Amino acid sequence: MPSDTGQQGNRIQKLLDEFNESWLTYWNSYVELQNQLYDSARAAREVSWLAATDDAKLSQINRMQRELYATMPRRVDYMPLGSISRDLDSAPSRFRELEAALTAEKAKCASLVAAVDLLLEHIGRMKLEFQAGKN
Repeated sequence: MPSDTGQQGNRIQKLLDEFNESWLTYWNSYVELQNQLYDSARAAREVSWLAATDDAKLSQINRMQRELYATMPRRVDYMPLGSISRDLDSAPSRFRELEAALTAEKAKCASLVAAVDLLLEHIGRMKLEFQAGKN
């Protein structure tokens, strides 16, 4: 029996090591997406300024954008080593928490894709209208 326990421990350790590799892949994708989202938000902000017909409207748009930017989520906090728990008994609840978070994230990504499609549709229509105005 002790051999079975050791083998199971090795399998669990291997799975955790593989998870850490997957987590690093996820993290790199997350950072790339976050950087792209900031770039897209900046570019969209500049396009929205085109709606300003006078200084008052520009001020109103700028104020609204400041309020929007103030609602941006904060970055992930670093966890001090003393606060980290490695209690394997809590693993099932941690798995459920991560699974729920990733499921919600996937749904929000689908919502983001729909919002991006909507913006792309508007950009296409604006480009056509601007092109027609130049002809």
